[in-house]
Amino acid sequence: MYDYVIVTHIPVFYKVNLYNELSKKLNIFVIFISGDTNEKRADDFVSLENAEFRYEVLSEGDFQNRNQFANIRKIKDIIKNIEYKKLLVSGWELGEFWYLVFFYPKSKNCLALESTVLESSTVGIKRVIKKLFLSRISTVFASGALHVELLNALGYKSEIKVTKGVGIINKTEFARKEKRYQKRFLYIGRLSKVKNLKTLIELFNSLEECFLTIIGDGEEKEVLAKMAKSNIIFKEPIENKKLKDEFLNNDIFILPSVIEPWGLVIEEALYFGLPVIVSQNCGSVELIKNGVNGYIFDPKDSKNLKDIIINIDAKRYDELLAGVEEFSIDDKDRNQISSYI
Repeated sequence: MYDYVIVTHIPVFYKVNLYNELSKKLNIFVIFISGDTNEKRADDFVSLENAEFRYEVLSEGDFQNRNQFANIRKIKDIIKNIEYKKLLVSGWELGEFWYLVFFYPKSKNCLALESTVLESSTVGIKRVIKKLFLSRISTVFASGALHVELLNALGYKSEIKVTKGVGIINKTEFARKEKRYQKRFLYIGRLSKVKNLKTLIELFNSLEECFLTIIGDGEEKEVLAKMAKSNIIFKEPIENKKLKDEFLNNDIFILPSVIEPWGLVIEEALYFGLPVIVSQNCGSVELIKNGVNGYIFDPKDSKNLKDIIINIDAKRYDELLAGVEEFSIDDKDRNQISSYI
C-alpha cells in the first residue's frame, strides 16, 4: 500500500530531492508525465540519476511533445494494479490531471498548488473551470501565502496544508568566507518578459558603480544585451552543480519578476549566504524579512528598487549577511516534508 501516488510533470532536481526525503518516511510511487523538457535553465535541471523512490516515466521525450491520450492510458494501466491512500497531482492545467481527479475517488485526491493569486485568474470561465477541478480535491498542499490567497479567492473550503516550498534545492558543500561588499549583483533564470529584466538593466545602466551578472537564456536575450552597459555582463546557462561559484563570487541576488509562482533560486541564494532583493510578486517572498536578510520591492516601482540599492553600504551589507545567517533552509525543508506526513 502506497501512502502517496504522486503524478507530476518532469523529474526536475528539486522535486526528486523532495521525493527522496519523503521516501525515507513514506511509501511513495511517482509517475512522471515526461522525462525531459525543452524549457530548462541548464542540462542537469532534469535528472533521475539520484532517485531513491519507485517511479515510472510515461513519455521519454520532451514534455511539450508528449501524447496526452497515450499517457492517460498508461496511467490507467499503472493505477489499476496498485493500492494507495492518497493520489497527489501537481497542478490543474493538464489533461492527465483532469482524468485522475475525475475518475478516482475524491476522498483520496490531493493537489500540490504552485500557482498564486497574482498570475492565476479567478474570474469568468477560468474561475468556473478551476472551481470544478477543486470540487474533486480533498486536500491542497499550497506552497505559500499567495497560493492560499488563490484558494480563498476561489472559495475552496476543504483541507489546506502550507508547505512553504515547491521542492528541495541541491545543498552543495562549500566553505563560508568573510565577505566584503563590492556592489556585485546577480540574476539567474530565464530571460523572458515576465522576469522584468529590462527594468533591471535600465536601472543598472544608471548605476555604473554597481555590477550585474545575468545568467540564463531566453527570448529576450538579444534585446537585453543590446541595452546593457559595460557594468552588466551576460553568461550562458550554467549547470546546477557549478552555480556555487557564481553565488559565492557575488554579493546580492535580485529577482525582479512581475510574476513568479515561487522562485527556487531565492532559496539557493540564501543557502549560499546571499541577501536577496525580491519582487513582492514572487511566491517565495515570505522567506525574506524586509531589511533583515534582504529587501522586498514593487516590481513596477523602479525608483524604490534604486533607493534600496544605493542605500546599501558596507555596514548595511554586514547587517544583511547576519540576517541571512539566521535563516535556516533545513528548517524550511523539514516543514515542507512534515506537511505531507
